[in-house]
This record gives sequence, structure tokens and C-alpha cells, in this order.
Amino acid sequence: MIKWENSKYSEKSRRFLSKPPADFPLFTLLDGAVRSGKTLNIIQKIPQIFEFVGNEYLKVFSGYSRNSVKNNVILELKPFIENYLGGRVRYNNSTGEMDIRLFGKEYNCYVTGGGKSDSLNAIQGGTWDFWYANELPRHNYGFYNMALSRLTPANARAFADSNPESSNHWLYLEKIKPYLEGKDKDVFEYWHFTMYDNANLSDVFIKNQEKLYKGVFKKRKIDGLWIVADGLVYDTFKRDKHSISGAKLFEKIQKSEIAEYFLGIDWGWNHPTACLLLGHGADGTCYVIDELYSAKLDFEGVIRWINQKQSEYGKFFSYANCDNARPEQNEKLRRYTNLVIYEEKPKVEDSIALVRSLINYDKLIVSEKCIHTLEEFGLYSYGSEDVPLKINDDCMDALRYGLYKYLTEN
Repeated sequence: MIKWENSKYSEKSRRFLSKPPADFPLFTLLDGAVRSGKTLNIIQKIPQIFEFVGNEYLKVFSGYSRNSVKNNVILELKPFIENYLGGRVRYNNSTGEMDIRLFGKEYNCYVTGGGKSDSLNAIQGGTWDFWYANELPRHNYGFYNMALSRLTPANARAFADSNPESSNHWLYLEKIKPYLEGKDKDVFEYWHFTMYDNANLSDVFIKNQEKLYKGVFKKRKIDGLWIVADGLVYDTFKRDKHSISGAKLFEKIQKSEIAEYFLGIDWGWNHPTACLLLGHGADGTCYVIDELYSAKLDFEGVIRWINQKQSEYGKFFSYANCDNARPEQNEKLRRYTNLVIYEEKPKVEDSIALVRSLINYDKLIVSEKCIHTLEEFGLYSYGSEDVPLKINDDCMDALRYGLYKYLTEN
């Protein structure tokens, strides 16, 4: 939680916070990098906006879900108003009703989710003079259009924050791109923030982020740019740096330099089944030790391979995290092996980011025995819609499943 009394402000934040509410158009968007201060800037602006628009009409706060608004906005808004400004916030998460008392006035507010196709049902017929959309790109397009149409009073104001998505996203095409071309500036204003615009972030934090994210991910996460993620998914993976001979890796295993062993499994039939044996070293390095890669392979073949590798390496494997699209195969693994079997399929973007961070810190090493895994690192690519193509991804999926399960719990 932010300590408001100790906050620092960049030059851009000062310009935003000092701008009179009357000088903002109907709709203002703050977008840019993660941790660039967008949400906190809007939170600090809310008292000024409320004073300007008055307390005659409802104030609406929305996010992907009601809980996301609570976690992203209200948990910071409440202490800001109560501890720093001497006001009061009363919020009922079950109904979405929120009352804010500030500078002697009472403001009636409503918190709602806008991320689903039926979300607009909750706001039909309403009239309000303030709308704050947290993480606007995650809102349903119909909800977004409906919400703007409800801002009927003459002095109504809408503010939104956004992390960058693909430049094919409707928000970029309908609002940001026209604004940058000099259009619609009478009704829309755009403020872009990079991570360097948050004066509360330390140099150490920013340098670590710069190491975590390279290429297109740096442009999004740090520079806050709306760009399509094209090219290789793991473009910083270098075979000469991130691979090791099978013999040298076996030496590490014999010397007990690898502490824990686990599996990631992506089931297939016409597509190959990929099963990766993974390990975690005492120094934090993750290893891809061995691979099974074969089409038309039944569960018995996978079990034979697992048992063979436990014997070959003389190690017990803690668990397998498997593709949840084949529950019947996973149940057979539970029945016929001594492994704990999980079926937790992580979000593609989150698990890719985790694998990328390992690569960028040189903490992922692949055995040269794993020829298909190494091949896929050089082929696994993004499509035009900012999503990895569903080809050359069998080992990459198995890798994500295994590593994400282990690292998010350890």
C-alpha cells in the first residue's frame, strides 16, 4: 500500500494533477507501462473531479470485475481519502454500493464489473457524471460504449487507465491512434506514461525490469507502447548460452547440484505428446534435463518413459503438471505412477513472461539431448493477433506447465 505522505511526483504527474478539472474533456485516458503510476494519479485526481462535478449524480467505478476494482483501486483510494484527506469511504462488495464523504459532502458511487458480454445489463438506464474505468482494454466493448453514453450532465467526466495491448485493439484504433493523428481532441485526451515517469520507483527496480524484459516486452512493460508482438516468442534464447551437453548436466545431477525434479506434459495424438523432465538447482537455475516427444503415444508409453528416467537418473520426480484437456490420461498417470499429478493450465501470457524472465537472467539451461525443445525455441512465434501460433509449441507448452507450477509455488 502506498504511503501517500511520502509520495514523489514526476514532472508529468505534476502536470496532470495540477490541471483544472474544467480543462479536461469528457474522456481522458492514462495509458502506458506497468507500475508507471497511472492508477495512483487518477486516484489523487478524484477529489478535485468530485468537487467539480458535484454530488447530484451517481459516480461509477468499473474494471474487469468488481473484485479487480476493489484490489486495484479501492484498496488505495480508501486510505488516501480517510488517512490523508480526513474523509470516509464505505463500500459494500456484495452490492457494489460505495459512499464517499469528502470535504463535508456525500458522494454516492457504484462499483461494477465491465469485462463480460452481459456486463452492460448492470448499467442500462443509468445517469452519472463520473466514470472511472480501471484497465479499460479488459472491458467489454458494449459496456464501454454504454458507459460513455450514460455521462449526460454537461460537466460529466470520464477517466480510464490502461496497460498497452496489441495495436489492433479497439481502444488503440478508435481513440489513441486518431488522437495521435490530431483528431477528436475536443472530447478525448491522452496521457502516456513510461516506467520512468513513476518517481517512486527505485533505480534498482527499474534496472531489474530492464533485464527481465527485452524486445517487444520491454517496449510494452517499460516504455508502455501499443505494438503487436511479432517474431519469436523467446527471442533472447541463445543456444550457445542457454544449453549444456548431456554429459555435463549428468555430472551436475551426480553432484546433487539439482535439488528437485518434476515434469511438464502436453498431451497429443496426431500432434506429438511432449513430456519434459525439469530440474531446479540450488542457485535458482532451472534445467530441461530430458524430453519425450512422440505422436500417437498412449499413456502406457509415457509411464514407461517416466519409470525409465527415474531409474536412469536415480532420482524421484516430485510431480507432473499436465495439459488439462486430457483428464482421462491424467487420471491414468495418477493410478499407475507414484507421481502427484496436477492439471493446472496457466495463462499463456503469464507463463511466457515467467519463462522469458528465466532466459533473460540466464537461469534456464537446456540439455543438448532435448533436440525438439531446442528446435522449438527457434521456431515458436507470434501470429498477427498477438497470440503464439499453435505450431511448434508442444515442448514449449510442456515447459510452461512444469515451470509455472513449480516457480509460482516456490
